[in-house]
Amino acid sequence: MEFVKIVGPFGVFFIMFALGLNLSIKRFLDVFKKPKNFIVGILCQLLILPMIGLMVISYFPMDKEFQIGVFLLLIMPSAAMSNYATRIANGNVPLSICLTSVCALFSFITVPLYLNFFSNFLYNESFDLQLFVFSIKTFLFITLPVFIGIFFREKFNNFIKKYTFALDRIAFIIFLIIVFIAIYTEKDNLVTYFDDVGVIMSLILFLVFASSFVITQVFIHDLPSKRAIRIEALLQNGAMGFVVGALIFSEIQYLVPITIYALLQYCFLLFYLGNMQLKK
Repeated sequence: MEFVKIVGPFGVFFIMFALGLNLSIKRFLDVFKKPKNFIVGILCQLLILPMIGLMVISYFPMDKEFQIGVFLLLIMPSAAMSNYATRIANGNVPLSICLTSVCALFSFITVPLYLNFFSNFLYNESFDLQLFVFSIKTFLFITLPVFIGIFFREKFNNFIKKYTFALDRIAFIIFLIIVFIAIYTEKDNLVTYFDDVGVIMSLILFLVFASSFVITQVFIHDLPSKRAIRIEALLQNGAMGFVVGALIFSEIQYLVPITIYALLQYCFLLFYLGNMQLKK
């Protein structure tokens, strides 16, 4: 946990910086020429996913630490790797980048507000959240690097285009380091933790994908945008969840649902991408 608390924020800073490098102002504006797809994607991320978390917490008994971990996971923005996964799936990459970036940009508002709502109305205990201070920290380590990435993209466009793939890979490696070190420090307890919430996190993974699948089938007409929104909903920002959780709590139990989901989501993504390849 100490590693995550000390090094994690700087790792997330780079991950979000790399995300911003993928977003040009022109791409951003092009997406808003057809705002329906963007609105559906944002609603999935900011409304449907937290509702799934609340539903699961309400119907399945689990320790309060795990409840908070589940909710914390589902109020995170999408993982930066969702943009790369969308590219592999021949999805709408500009839409994916904009959804990830906008959710990240406003996470310094949405994450503290959701946590404050959870602590006051559902958890019946107050976190030592210090809403304003927490928002500032979230802005500095999550929102600000996205702005810096966008600035660098506009200022050094040719250079950034040349190294975007490498920077994306570095961001993914940093995410893996954060996750695996956190797992290693609690390796002796991991099997027990999986027994506690492994089935529930598998159910959440299914509910997240099924919900995004149904919503995009009903409201979105083009296949690339459907794929982008589904992948955005599926891949949650585990690295950010780890850091935010470590900044608030001192026990690893709060981060267990995030750990398990982070592992499961990429397994499911490989199955989803492989299924698409078989259908070609």
